[in-house]
Order: sequence, then structure tokens, then C-alpha cells
Amino acid sequence: MKLTDELIEYVENVVKTGLSINIENIIIEPGAVRAIDEDRTVVLYQNTDVPDMPFGSIGLSRTGSFSSRIDLVKNRENFIVDVETDDGNDGEFAIDVKMKSSDTKISYRCTDPDVIQAPKKINDTIIFQVQLNAEAVSMLQRGAAAMEANTVTITGGDDGVSFEFSDVTNDTFSHTFTSEVTRLENDTNTDFTHNYPVKTVLALFKQNPDGVFEIGIKGILCIAVNGLNVYVLPQV
Repeated sequence: MKLTDELIEYVENVVKTGLSINIENIIIEPGAVRAIDEDRTVVLYQNTDVPDMPFGSIGLSRTGSFSSRIDLVKNRENFIVDVETDDGNDGEFAIDVKMKSSDTKISYRCTDPDVIQAPKKINDTIIFQVQLNAEAVSMLQRGAAAMEANTVTITGGDDGVSFEFSDVTNDTFSHTFTSEVTRLENDTNTDFTHNYPVKTVLALFKQNPDGVFEIGIKGILCIAVNGLNVYVLPQV
């Protein structure tokens, strides 16, 4: 079963986005892309504008291997991708991807989507939206390095939105990078304070430094990367 160029590009984009946040196992199924990292700190979840695959679902593990293999052959003459399928409990799914050109053949064994653990929905409601900028992302990176911090606290209120760090001696750093918080629900105030793994947040913000990020009632942070929604779970 041959994939179109558009579907190949979509799968590559999903894999690339997952790899940027250390996600190794991804499900692409009718109407959704689902994945979570091993530390269960960041979720890739998209349920809009997901193209229909001709084979139903595909489970991608070892995504680094997938990426390096397709990079070897995709720019060679007469490049195509063929998918072998099987029937499972939830319908047809991909079991093998064959990447071919005129002079090269590479195979990649897929994983049964039922084996991959990933959230089936996002259990939060987005209520705040915040505009990023390149200077804010730079200060986030420099502040985390200066404070040797693993966690960033993002605080919002009437005075704006800030990144905050503290080190092992309780020295503190705070940088207010915008004076505005957009409320997406009219009956909410603008106050929030949530902690996140700084390496994950920084990796995402670097990919979309002039975009927006959103915060949910329970503190989940959402940002669109490469057209896909990525959610960072708040830390206690």
C-alpha cells in the first residue's frame, strides 16, 4: 500500500515533533495523533486536521530509527513508501514500512498501536492564552542556566506573566515578559501559578518563539509545534 507524498510528509512531521521532546512511541489513528514521553511529563495530542491513512492506524516506536532511515532514502531517485498491514482488534493497522528508491531499500517494523500507551483525551480545559516573544525565550534559557534550575514556575496575574526560578539555596530569579493575559473564559480571573520541567518548556518555546501558549484550569500548558498540539503536564 503506497503512501502519498502528503502522508509521508505528515508522518515525518509527527515523528520530528515527537523526537524534539523525547517521545519515542506514537500512535497515528483515524482522527487523532497520541503520544506521551517515558517520564509522563509531556503529551503529543492532535484531534483536528489529522489526515486519513489508507491502512487505519500505525504505531511508531523507535522513532529515532524511523527518522534516520527515511532521511537516508527520501531524497534519492524514485523514492516511495509502501506499508504492509494486518488486522487487529480495532481494525487494520500498519505492521511494516518499506522505504524504497531506485537503488536503496530500507524496512522499518511498526508496533501494534494497542501496545503503545498514550492518553485518549486531554483532561483539562484551556482558559488562558499568553503571547511569547524571542526575547522571553532567550531569558528563559539564560535564567535557567544562571540558576541551574530544572523547574520553571510560570506565574500570571494583573501585573503580567513571569518566568521564575529558585536554586538550592533559595536564591530567586523572576522575569516578567508580557503585561497581558488573554482569558478564554469570561468567568475566570487572571491568576495562575504552575511549575513545569524547564528543559521541556524551553525545547517547545524555541520551536515557536513568536507563537502563543495556553494554560488550562488544572495547569496543563499547551503550545502548537509544527502544526501539532503539545501539552506539558504541571509538576507538583
